[in-house]
Amino acid sequence: METEADEKRLNAVERTGLAFLQRSCQRDDSQVRPWRDEDRARIRRLQARAIVLCGLAGAVSAALIGAADLWLRDALDAGREPSLLSPGRDAAYWAWFGGIALLASLLELLAMYWLLLRSVAGIADAAGLSFSQADAEDALTTGLSRAALDIPNPRRSLHGIDPYVRASRLKLLVYTVLYRIKVGATSFIVRILARRVLARGGLRMLLPFAAVPVFAGWNALIAWWVIREARVRAAGPLAVSEAVAALERARLDDDGKRLALDAVAELVVAAEDAHPNYDLLLARLRKALGLETRIPEWSAVRDQLAHADASTQHAVLGLMVTTTALRGRGCRRQRRLLEDAHAACGQTFDSDAMRTARQRIAEGRCDAGG
Repeated sequence: METEADEKRLNAVERTGLAFLQRSCQRDDSQVRPWRDEDRARIRRLQARAIVLCGLAGAVSAALIGAADLWLRDALDAGREPSLLSPGRDAAYWAWFGGIALLASLLELLAMYWLLLRSVAGIADAAGLSFSQADAEDALTTGLSRAALDIPNPRRSLHGIDPYVRASRLKLLVYTVLYRIKVGATSFIVRILARRVLARGGLRMLLPFAAVPVFAGWNALIAWWVIREARVRAAGPLAVSEAVAALERARLDDDGKRLALDAVAELVVAAEDAHPNYDLLLARLRKALGLETRIPEWSAVRDQLAHADASTQHAVLGLMVTTTALRGRGCRRQRRLLEDAHAACGQTFDSDAMRTARQRIAEGRCDAGG
C-alpha cells in the first residue's frame, strides 16, 4: 500500500491495538477483492456479537457499581444517601465506592477493547486485508486499529493537503472535549432523570441501578459505531481501486486529470478529517495521474468543471461522490460542494445515489464509483 507512514504517531494504546490485530490476522499479503456473500454474513455476525457483548459488559459494570453502592451503605451504616457536598462526613463511603467504580469501569473498558479488536480483526480477515509487519506503518492498518479503539483520526496532512486548514480551532477544541466526555455526560444526565422518576415513584432502592440500561445502551451504540466505521475502512482499498480504475477508463486529458485531483482535494478539506481512506485515495490518484496534490480555490474548480466536456463531467462527479462516500458518514460542507458541482454541470445532486454509494462501500461490493 502507498499511504503515508503513520506508525510514529501512535501512542501506547494504539500500538497495543495494532499489535493485537497483527497477531489476529496472519495473512501474508492483502487481497483486494469484492466481498463474497459469506464474507458479508460473517461480518454481520461479528457486528451483532460485538453489540450484544459490549452492551452486556456495560450492564454488568453498572450492576456491580450499583450493588457496591447498596452494600457500602449497609456496611458503613450510612442509612441515607451519601452527599458529594459533604465528602468529609462520608469519606469512607466515597473512598470505597470510588475504588470499586474505578476498577469495574477499567475492567469494562478492557473487555470492550478486547471484544472490538477481535471483531475488527475478523472484519479485516473477511475483507482480505493483511496486518503483516510489512504493512505496520500503513495508515489504513493503523486506521483500523484506531477504529477498534474508538480513537479519532490524528490531525495530520495527507500527501501535502492539510484537511484542517480551514477548520475553526474553536470547533476542533469543542469536538475534542465533547468526544472525551460523551460517555460520562450522557450517563450523568440519564442518571439524574432516572433519579427524579424513581424517587417520585417511591422506588429509591432502584436508584443505584439506574445506570444499568444507560451503560448497556451506550456500549451497544459505541460497538455499532465502531463496527460500522471498521467496515468502511476495511472496504476502502476495494472502493479506491475501483474509483481510480473508472477514472483511468475515462481517459481524461491533462486538464481533466488536474480537475479530478483538485475536486478530491477540495472534498478532503471540506470533510476536516484525515480519514485513512482519503490517505489511500490521494496516494493512488497521485500515482495514477502523475500529479501532485494542492488545495485549490473552489470557484476555479467549479468554473473548470462547468466548461468541461460531458465525459469529463461524468467522471469527475462520479469520483466526487465516491470520495464523499469513502468517509462513511455525511458532512454538510461536502454535500454543498456536491450540489454546487452538479449544478455547474446542469444536473441535480441525487441523495439516493450517495446513500447507495455508502451502502455499496460498506458491503464491499463492486462498482463503487457509480
